[in-house]
Amino acid sequence: MTATALDAPPRSVRPGGEHDVPATPRPAVVELLRRPLVAALVLLLAYASLALVLNDPRGTLGTDTGGKLATLHMMERNGGLDPDVGYWAAAADPSGVLHPLHYTYRVGGKWVNVTTLPMLYAAYPLYRVGGDRAVVLLPMLGALVCACAARALARRLGGGSGWSAFWVVGLASPVVIYALDFWEHTWGLGLVLWGVVLLLDVVERRAGWRAAFGAGALFGAAATMRTEALVYLVAATGCAGLVLLVRERRPGRALLTGCAALAGALGPLVGERLLEQWTIGSDLRGARVAGTAGGAAASLTDRLHEAVTTTLGVGLSGLRPSGELVVGLAVVVLLAAGAWGLSSARRPRVVAGSVAVAVAFAVYLVRVSQGLGFVPGVLAASPFAAVGLVLAWRRGPLRLPATIACLALPVVWLTQFTGGSLPQWGGRYVLVTGALLAVAGCVALHGRPRAFLAVLSVAVLVTGAGLTWLSVRSHTVADGMATIVARHDEVLISRQVHALREGGAFYDSSRHWLTATTDAQLARAVGIARATGAHELALLEDPAARAPRELGGYRRGPTQLVAFVRPDVKVAVVTYRLPN
Repeated sequence: MTATALDAPPRSVRPGGEHDVPATPRPAVVELLRRPLVAALVLLLAYASLALVLNDPRGTLGTDTGGKLATLHMMERNGGLDPDVGYWAAAADPSGVLHPLHYTYRVGGKWVNVTTLPMLYAAYPLYRVGGDRAVVLLPMLGALVCACAARALARRLGGGSGWSAFWVVGLASPVVIYALDFWEHTWGLGLVLWGVVLLLDVVERRAGWRAAFGAGALFGAAATMRTEALVYLVAATGCAGLVLLVRERRPGRALLTGCAALAGALGPLVGERLLEQWTIGSDLRGARVAGTAGGAAASLTDRLHEAVTTTLGVGLSGLRPSGELVVGLAVVVLLAAGAWGLSSARRPRVVAGSVAVAVAFAVYLVRVSQGLGFVPGVLAASPFAAVGLVLAWRRGPLRLPATIACLALPVVWLTQFTGGSLPQWGGRYVLVTGALLAVAGCVALHGRPRAFLAVLSVAVLVTGAGLTWLSVRSHTVADGMATIVARHDEVLISRQVHALREGGAFYDSSRHWLTATTDAQLARAVGIARATGAHELALLEDPAARAPRELGGYRRGPTQLVAFVRPDVKVAVVTYRLPN
């Protein structure tokens, strides 16, 4: 690998020489899309079109979204900013062990199922106007913020006008998946990216301590929604301060930058705390952060496994962690080597690069052929990030954002919640790392259309698979829950921990639903059903499990199979009745 292949300017713009190529006028459509307002509107319309055509707003990418939709439904019923989802069986189960929405806790006298309030309160007016469909506008706007930040960052790093980073991050990365689901990830990511942009301006002396204060405020606002933003705040501020210290050999400006950033972050965090105290009377987000920190005590083996999954996991079935690591690393190497080879003017390297990209493309085709599902690794779900991880170190301006992206990873791996690494898209806890590296990848390939288009083809394939998966999942969850609700069971007991939370858009605190995952909890739930005078109950169960013939005096009746999550994945709804 030579510096010439990657660092020399593209052939068409080399000064002098026989290989000069006159600049080709751009088509009118391209020129129009280079106007910021037009590009922003087109991207927003693309998101809206995808959401309207592909998805059912009552189905979600994950159970956290279901909990948010359930909370919005109850907020509308409560008539204001009250996130209490209620609990019909609170008298019999005051600790909420059997609450139908998993992860529901009693906080300040209220039953709360969400971990952050700003996103909900911002979405509430939209929900009042247009229901579940309208609230998705909020993550779409967050994704637009991400794309604009990516462009601003690419421009500062030498990526020309930055439009390639705008469209790649906006439409060919995990950002587009999270833009179509009511989650706070796009806003958290967008705020952090703009914080990095401001810190880069401070490092390059385009701005002073006020920009550092603003960057801290952006990181703090992101942390009210995404706890890992605090990790990136420390990594970004520390790297910026270190660069200033090395360049200027005096600690004054570095210390001022760090103090200003930390002071800026304090405001949104304090504001969040006051908001929680005012609305629910307790520190909801603080408890979340403490729980995250406490999760660091999980076993090292689990941590390593989940780190591999959320960073490199392609989602191929039947792989052990070691196999997942090998395949993920191979994909990263193939994509980077392919981009390097296709950036060269030498035919052997171009051929080798083409083969490398083709092999990586084939790996993704194998993954798609195995069926719809998650691609959990950030480098696997964002091929430009894989390229950026390898090529960023060869260009000076790219090293700072790449260092921030990588430096934060071990701490995020150590503190992210365990047990949910596989059912997520593109490593949702490390989306910032993926976006920073994706921008670096776009800049590294700036002016090299052959390499850029090759990597883009892989990115479009994997992102398209993600959009298809979200579409199928949302419709299947919504249709399955509609079928279950239409049964009008007197009491419904779910043996699957996340099923009823998954369908949170259908939640109503007056429905007699319970979640019981253990046999002891099931016996208790059946006892509650008897106490209510129910003559019939339904058990939502895995079809592979053998439903008992009798439950606390209720005798087993007919079973209905309902598609849930995926058309080929069924849940069994078993009816139980008291004998006459």
